[in-house]
Amino acid sequence: MTFRSLIPLLFAACTVTATAATVSVTGLDNNGDAIGEYVIGGQTYWWFCIEPGEPALSNQTISADTLSLQNGWTVQNVERNNIYQSDPLFYSGIVPKQVAVMEYVLDTYLPWNTLAGASGRFLEQSGDYHDFGNNDPFFNAMFAIQDFLSQTAGKPPKSDFTDMSDYLDYFAPLGTPTGDARSALFQSILSDVASKDTPGFFDSYVAQHSYFTVNTFYSEADPNNWQDGLVIGGFTPVPEPGGAVLIASCGLAWTLRRRRRIG
Repeated sequence: MTFRSLIPLLFAACTVTATAATVSVTGLDNNGDAIGEYVIGGQTYWWFCIEPGEPALSNQTISADTLSLQNGWTVQNVERNNIYQSDPLFYSGIVPKQVAVMEYVLDTYLPWNTLAGASGRFLEQSGDYHDFGNNDPFFNAMFAIQDFLSQTAGKPPKSDFTDMSDYLDYFAPLGTPTGDARSALFQSILSDVASKDTPGFFDSYVAQHSYFTVNTFYSEADPNNWQDGLVIGGFTPVPEPGGAVLIASCGLAWTLRRRRRIG
């Protein structure tokens, strides 16, 4: 088989791996509007709201697409996607950094070593929404991180994380032990991210755990546009869709060129 004849096959493979998978998603009853649990393809996962203003999926089942965090970050709704499509070259250097920042915060500020449990998805933690207001390390981390994620969603052009003054601490005014604990954690996240935004740190950061998105891609006003969620996938990172194929394709092309030169 010639290299030219392989090109359509490689293109088709890349297309397949970059295509979202459609899955069944069920929101547990009253599972919250900022964090909660979804049953995805028959398995339970914790999720964070990354599309503020949309209704949470509660006690209903829908079909949604699963995407990598990077691919799903720009397509939470049609209007958001239009922002990124308005100047794709401009945003192409911003989205990977935002994703790396969020992955770093997730890896660092969720207590994986003590609370993730054997499931690797924190399923040992209470999914009862009545417990969400508890002054508890797990829920404090979940809510502080969700606040960071959702505010990052509202800053499409942000690439300079040395200045975090555009993030608001919604927990500080609560004046409760739980609010104070979440505020302190949120401030720690802001300070840490700012200090880490040195040349190369986030450019080379590799997620230590897997995260993906569940996506319903409609206009914001469409009743089918449910709240997109960032989902905790588990202990093992999942490569970007198409990444493995792209690496394999490059390797194959190099091998073919090398053989042609040798021959």
